Amino acid sequence: MSIIETFAEAHRLHTKLDECGERIIPGKQGQIHEYSDSELGVMFMMPNTDKEPWGRWCPKLWGNFRRAAVAAGMIVRQNADSEGCLSFDPRSRAQSKLAIQIARVRPKKVLSEEQKAVMASRLALARQARTANQQILAPEAQVAGQLRPPFRRQGHGTGFYPS
Repeated sequence: MSIIETFAEAHRLHTKLDECGERIIPGKQGQIHEYSDSELGVMFMMPNTDKEPWGRWCPKLWGNFRRAAVAAGMIVRQNADSEGCLSFDPRSRAQSKLAIQIARVRPKKVLSEEQKAVMASRLALARQARTANQQILAPEAQVAGQLRPPFRRQGHGTGFYPS
């Protein structure tokens, strides 16, 4: 098992393969990746938005994270105006907690037995409703030859009108 998989399992984090085929821990504003055999890296990069496809400009946030990381013993590997990369020791609790916070990684939820039972009953009800709905629509489909939505578009952008 690799160091990143061990780290993800210890902190209940989700892993995935990136475009290069390397295992990462994705976050909302960055990712955690393997930096070396004994270190992990955290990349801080704001997500793209419709108005700013290159990511939001946030030098103050990156500066605050960078100062906190250096104080915790992390090493700055790349430092740009509003983004950067740090390496850290995954065995250090403080550095690991800060890296998860920097990348805004959400841990997996741990469900109790009661929550699992409630979710299973809701799923069963939804499946029953779905099969009942399909049984209701099936005769109509045989008569009409195809399923038709209950509302049909009339005109150009004038809204939905009942058929």
